[in-house]
Amino acid sequence: MAESRVSLRVIAGSLRKFWWLIVLCGVVGAAGSYGYASLQTPLFQATTSLYFALNQGTSASDLNQGSVYTQSQMLSFAQLATSSRVLDPVIEELELDTTPRALARDIEVTIPQSTVTLRITGITDDPEAAAELANAVAEQLITVVKDVAPKDPQGESTITAEVIDDAVVPEFQFTPSKPRDAALGGFLGGVLGLAAAVLIGVLDTRVRNEEALTQAGGDPVLGVVSKSPLLEARGIAVAQEPLGHTSEEFRRIRSALAYANVSSRVKVLLVTSGMPAEGKSTVSVNLAMTLAALRNSVLLIDADMRRPRAHEHAGIDGSVGLTSVLLDEVEFEVAKHRVADTTLDILPAGTIPPNPAELLTSARMAQLLDFAAADYDYVVIDSPPTLSVADANLLATQTDGVILVVDATKTRRAALAKSIKSLESGGARILGTVLNRARPDRHRSEYYSE
Repeated sequence: MAESRVSLRVIAGSLRKFWWLIVLCGVVGAAGSYGYASLQTPLFQATTSLYFALNQGTSASDLNQGSVYTQSQMLSFAQLATSSRVLDPVIEELELDTTPRALARDIEVTIPQSTVTLRITGITDDPEAAAELANAVAEQLITVVKDVAPKDPQGESTITAEVIDDAVVPEFQFTPSKPRDAALGGFLGGVLGLAAAVLIGVLDTRVRNEEALTQAGGDPVLGVVSKSPLLEARGIAVAQEPLGHTSEEFRRIRSALAYANVSSRVKVLLVTSGMPAEGKSTVSVNLAMTLAALRNSVLLIDADMRRPRAHEHAGIDGSVGLTSVLLDEVEFEVAKHRVADTTLDILPAGTIPPNPAELLTSARMAQLLDFAAADYDYVVIDSPPTLSVADANLLATQTDGVILVVDATKTRRAALAKSIKSLESGGARILGTVLNRARPDRHRSEYYSE
């Protein structure tokens, strides 16, 4: 039942998002069908009706038997109408340049059920010719029936046929019907667009919203960070616009962390992601600044010794940092940088070493974390992606919890599940997830822009 609800939500979301595709396919289908119909040769049809009777018997019983006998012969009369015996004289009479077999394709013969009537329809590209063809075939069929039907003792045909409705010249073509074809083409195009929209939605496994993240990950969603030009640029967004909606989103994450574990305070946080370029460094820097906004002493450690980015956001020199401290090249107090007018210290990654994993699991790193946990209210660690290298898994057990950043524009459900499994199998405690680069809420954006 749950899977059915999820599927219905996926389908409904796809229809809301790709309604324009359904409309476009419908319009293209209607226009294409109308255009194709306009290029076709118009055809006209005219119909003649004949009545057949048995000329024997006068009693009610004889008449009833005659009617039954005539009905049994109707299929034979229908086949006779398209035979060469009927069509050869018609071709000669109408001076047609064709053969009986070819002309038979322009004739339709129908028999209303349980009747002794027969309808002959002529179909041509000329309305007058269609009427002439139907009437000529009917007249010739009457003559042929008289010739082939059984004779009475006087030599007269026992079955007679007469025209009860002459074919008249049609005023309108019966095919192609441009309105009908356009409607059918629009309907089929709409169905195709609908199928395409649903297929795109089903095949798109990206974690696009908070609801999808909750269903795919199972861990608490600490917050959602909307896509913003301010976050895409290098800098600390919450410091540049402290009253903007981005700052409010990070304050909500800060509040969610307060309830991550009511039994013990979370001080040392590891921020990571499943794949590169999901925005973990951006989240790390802005979260650290948000924590510092309450006058907490906060230390941000850039432990991504492969692609360090924290120093770029803070606008500081990253050549001396964590690597230098772990190798005892400089003291911690020298390597860290204080962000002006804040209680936030940043320890950049420093020079990229050849053995990052060994440094992160060293006794010196453990000592540094113990010192930082004792000296600061919060320690935020920016670590490499879990599915790229093992650094985050190795560091996770030395922290109070892990925050997993998920990119709404590209993270797939399978990659998210793999990241969570990788962290949990290594003994990490996942505090929750943060959905990054989500689609902005239009109403909230309007509120903050006033």
